[in-house]
Amino acid sequence: MSTSGSSKYQLLPHCATHAKDLIIVATCDGASSTGQIGNEVARRLTKTFPNLVRMCCLSAVAAGSKTHLDIFKNAKAVIAVNGCQLMCASNILKGKGISITYEVVVAKEGINKLPSLDFSDEEVSKIADKVVNEFLSKYLK
Repeated sequence: MSTSGSSKYQLLPHCATHAKDLIIVATCDGASSTGQIGNEVARRLTKTFPNLVRMCCLSAVAAGSKTHLDIFKNAKAVIAVNGCQLMCASNILKGKGISITYEVVVAKEGINKLPSLDFSDEEVSKIADKVVNEFLSKYLK
């Protein structure tokens, strides 16, 4: 698949260059329904608010990438979207000395963690709306 025709893709602000102006999201991408919901929430927030919210690679943070650690440390704010009570996204960030501004646990919001990669749009909307209403709304005024 060629990406040379990038005009058909929504290009995002480069997170390393614009971190101070962005709310950076770290999310679970675990092999369960709640992990996949977390990832889709981060995608939805990034695509809906591309000049304000940007998901960033949690794996690179866990691996100690200085560039990615700096992105999170320089961000306007940091959101952690955890799939379940293990809170991997939050624990990785905290373990690397990154302050979390807002965090949510999908499985604590009435959504059952299932051994499945499937999820519903309603489940994603429930968590995305929670993040917008409880946190992002103050940046949208």
